[in-house]
Amino acid sequence: VGQTRSHWLASGFVGANFGSANNDLVSVDRSRSFDWGGQVGYLWRGVLGGEFLANFTPSLGINTIGVLFDNPNVSSYMANAVAALPLGAQAQFQPYISAGLGGIQMKFPNGIIGSGIVVNGVVTNVTTSSVSQTGGGSNIGGGIMAFAGKIGVRGDARYFHANSFSSFDATSFANRVTQSLLSDLNFWRADIGIAFQW
Repeated sequence: VGQTRSHWLASGFVGANFGSANNDLVSVDRSRSFDWGGQVGYLWRGVLGGEFLANFTPSLGINTIGVLFDNPNVSSYMANAVAALPLGAQAQFQPYISAGLGGIQMKFPNGIIGSGIVVNGVVTNVTTSSVSQTGGGSNIGGGIMAFAGKIGVRGDARYFHANSFSSFDATSFANRVTQSLLSDLNFWRADIGIAFQW
């Protein structure tokens, strides 16, 4: 075990989602999708602490269904407990695990909220608007940070799981569909990025 000192951490990263899955009521594409995010945290004595973790996926790979257009944006905001093991004479290597709770939001920029008319096999006169739902969720994962002084890299793999909705009570049909897609949503993320400590 290397040098142990209390310090702050921050990182920005990019990566991909994979292994997307959902309940049996919807079809979810398991293809990878790009994500990016950031983290800020504090480690007491370099070993135990907390962090806030935010991720954003512009297009999660859910198969298109009849009432919605495009793939949804999925954002997650998590408050985690962190445990790290400082290694090296200057604690330059820091493998860690973390887990916690927060919120997961699914948003369709072009959700159909109005009725359409089919003319010669083409749907016309539809009304579209942004449709989003947010629910509770959890995450667990780990990785390693490696530093040269105050600057380093962070690699992370993490599992996310959205809570199940007890009932789909949104006011519009498009929002209820979004709730059903978000309910019990689970997927993995792998990220790598630049990290800072001070």
